[in-house]
Amino acid sequence: MRLAALLILLASGPAAAHDYPIKPVRVRLSVEPDRIAVDIDGDSIYWIEEVIGLTPMPARDWPADARAKAERYVNEHLRLAVEGKPLTGRLTDWSYVQRPWEVYEQGRVRLRLSYPAVSDGATLSGEADFFEDYRRERIAGGQPLLPIMDFRTTLSIPGRVARTFELTPGASAFSLPVVQARRGAAARFLECLRVGVASVLNSPEGWAALAALALSLAPGIPSRRRAGGLLAAAAVGAAAGRLPGPVWLEWVAGAAAALAAGRWLGAASAPWLEAAALAALCRAWSFQSLPLLPRAVPGLPERGAAGLGMLAAALAALAAGAAVAATERRAAAAHSQSRAPELFDRRRRLAATAFLVVCGAGLIASFPK
Repeated sequence: MRLAALLILLASGPAAAHDYPIKPVRVRLSVEPDRIAVDIDGDSIYWIEEVIGLTPMPARDWPADARAKAERYVNEHLRLAVEGKPLTGRLTDWSYVQRPWEVYEQGRVRLRLSYPAVSDGATLSGEADFFEDYRRERIAGGQPLLPIMDFRTTLSIPGRVARTFELTPGASAFSLPVVQARRGAAARFLECLRVGVASVLNSPEGWAALAALALSLAPGIPSRRRAGGLLAAAAVGAAAGRLPGPVWLEWVAGAAAALAAGRWLGAASAPWLEAAALAALCRAWSFQSLPLLPRAVPGLPERGAAGLGMLAAALAALAAGAAVAATERRAAAAHSQSRAPELFDRRRRLAATAFLVVCGAGLIASFPK
């Protein structure tokens, strides 16, 4: 019996390894003034194991061969055409998003592909069958399609007439006039705002920096001069042309903000460190948002609207951090009114030490081994 059980386990191991959970792929297709942009959001495990082949999976610094694999796979499984003429997409942005509370299998792969511009009088059509080769492989091998396997593609197309298509095996085609998918200036402005907000919310590397900044600015409300300096630094960072904004820049920003919060370099250095941290954050966020704006070459209106979105999200995060710090300050006062400033400074320095360690570790990990 023990031998039989061992044989069963050994035989079931390889089969179970290929029982990938398959979740619907979300695709968003936008007809922009100078291109078609397609955003793909998919559960990461199949992409990592069978398409991209990177372990561990970096957040954004993918090598050229991995990007080529992702681009080729999308072009094979999302086949767009205008008036029957096939279009080929070019990968312009890529990322792997794994929240701190998510395990390896729960991350998301996000891709953006750019296609040539099309005229309003044309008809846009296509087919989507992501993971179809895996589905057919299981069927050909006599393996069942498990309840954890959902081979749908949800395709949304914003425009004058917003459309959503549920594409499934055997019913994977869609078609609509290009003019219906074209958006106006107001809709594109709102899109830029959304991209700016998302660049902050979707960058976990910068969250520690925002928390450390809030801690450094606490307690109370910053003076007008200090707030003006921070706004100027944010504007300089966001408007720094096409200077790169690598992932490690957000960790550097976090280290600078932690140094400001800890006051180890003196209280006079805190405003300068805070400004440098916010400028670095805005440079990274702005750089990440550029490929996602509704033009191939974003102009000042698009970049300005995205900057407003970034600033709004950052201010909301700083306000939330300030509220937490104010609560901690009141707790210190309740413990000892006379020693409240000293107690708060000690706790702030302790938290700043933790942020400095986290950002230092993140900075080291962000460089390839």
